[in-house]
Amino acid sequence: MLSLLACLLLIGSAEAQDRPFVFTVTTGSSATPSSADSRPWTAYYDAGYGERTTEPTGYDGVEQRFGVQGRLGRGVTFLAHVGLGTDQNTTRSSQQAEVLKDLLGSGSGFRVAAGVGARREWEGTSTALARVCLGWSSHQTLISGNLRLEKSFGSGRDAVDLITTLGWLQNAGHGLRVGVEAVAEDLEGLWDTEEAEGGAKLYAGPALHWGARSGRLWLSAGGGPIVYATRSGRTSPAPRPLDAASNGFTMRASVGYTF
Repeated sequence: MLSLLACLLLIGSAEAQDRPFVFTVTTGSSATPSSADSRPWTAYYDAGYGERTTEPTGYDGVEQRFGVQGRLGRGVTFLAHVGLGTDQNTTRSSQQAEVLKDLLGSGSGFRVAAGVGARREWEGTSTALARVCLGWSSHQTLISGNLRLEKSFGSGRDAVDLITTLGWLQNAGHGLRVGVEAVAEDLEGLWDTEEAEGGAKLYAGPALHWGARSGRLWLSAGGGPIVYATRSGRTSPAPRPLDAASNGFTMRASVGYTF
């Protein structure tokens, strides 16, 4: 299952790979420049739980992800993960892989990147994605955002889905950064009453990121409510809750090791 993904934005002057946000992908790290060249790869494990939630904010139940991310050279980043979701004694899997290219050099705090990839959804549907990412960082502040378009090849799905993410982190000292992260999903539901995945959904919650002084071990976490901004009466085989009686929530933590 293929996905086109134009992704990401770098978070600092370093090129080592960690994940400062749990929903927003970046191609860089808050690690020091000296550690960046020697450790361009990271392996990570995600654990999350959600109710009346949706991809990309989570799985309706218990979710686990095992992934890697690293530099291939010439400004190219590769990342991939395998997800396992469990709900009411049912276990499903999803897979995703991406190749991303930085469009600006790393000489300044402002970054832009784009890329392509492949994804297999929880229900086995192939989906293509395109994402553009912008970001800016300094020693004290990190701001990163993604704009993603999805095209599912399943029957009865929307022609195109629009998803955006935005994250902000502020340095709190001792390797800790605190801030907020937000996700807006199926935004076409704001103007399309026949949107097939249940209408527009909005998530916002606190974001935490901690990195060890060595630059190797890191931890990110976030969680909060999911608000159904609009409702759609259409049904489809999409892995999104339709006609939800109430809003939902999601929470996720990610731990990784950079090498």
